[in-house]
Amino acid sequence: MQEPEISFNGPQWFCITVGPNSHRQVENALAVIGYRVFLPKLKRWVSHARVKKAVERPLLGRYMFVEVNYPRQSFAPLTATRGVDAIISSAGIPWPMPRAEVEDLLHRQMAGEFDEVARGPIPVGARVAIVEGQFENWLATVTARGRGGKLSLKLVGKSVTFDQVSPHEVRPALGFGSDRTNRERGPTSGMPAGVL
Repeated sequence: MQEPEISFNGPQWFCITVGPNSHRQVENALAVIGYRVFLPKLKRWVSHARVKKAVERPLLGRYMFVEVNYPRQSFAPLTATRGVDAIISSAGIPWPMPRAEVEDLLHRQMAGEFDEVARGPIPVGARVAIVEGQFENWLATVTARGRGGKLSLKLVGKSVTFDQVSPHEVRPALGFGSDRTNRERGPTSGMPAGVL
């Protein structure tokens, strides 16, 4: 691919479109080859089969941002990356996005503005990971909310329930592992911290 004539130098943000459900693949592939990538995400609760899970979804659909330091970095690897459909351009020339607006969006995401999960209480039916106590690193489902925000939990895959759990002892089970069960678990003492 021949590089288009471009009249700017230095790092600029560009917008790319990606194929359906290929955001993570594109994000990882571009990061590996040295591009700074920003995928604005919305975090929210979704319900399926009476279980609520915290999930991250792209905020802008199939759009994401890539910082290109032209001429040090080329545009060719972007379009050659599996999952990238196009670079937003005008007359074949990639169109830089206003840096201040992209950086503002990045700061707003980092501040949690698009995190609906963190802003409210953990709902009944939510899949959570226990972060303190005897069942640390186990998954549970919230079965009820009591006075003072205390939670009742049922361990996933077990017939064990317990009450009066403080909300700071659990966190939303997000991403990989939220579908996992506790069936094959033994004592938690031998488990590495942070495994979920």
